[in-house]
Amino acid sequence: MKKSDLQKESTENQSGPAASVLLEAFDISHRSLFKLSLSVDEYYGNSHPLIDDDAYRVQQQIRFMTGVIFDLKGKQDQKFHNEYDDKGALLHSHTIHADGTIIDG
Repeated sequence: MKKSDLQKESTENQSGPAASVLLEAFDISHRSLFKLSLSVDEYYGNSHPLIDDDAYRVQQQIRFMTGVIFDLKGKQDQKFHNEYDDKGALLHSHTIHADGTIIDG
């Protein structure tokens, strides 16, 4: 999914698995490489190399990642789109929170 596609999406809450994070990794051509579901605890506590490991992203040829975080009731808390360079480092992040707050970084 391209950043512009994420920005066009509605900021309305969607429903999903309670206390979970759904991630999808994409290559340079925006082809989906894989999807991953983590508990919120695992996402914030133990994490995953997709989130925290530049070398892993290079090895897997990951250049973009999208994610949706659902709260304890299964309501969408936030969604985000990250873009990475060819060394796996974060270039840009775009996050939309349930209250409509948008953070670009």
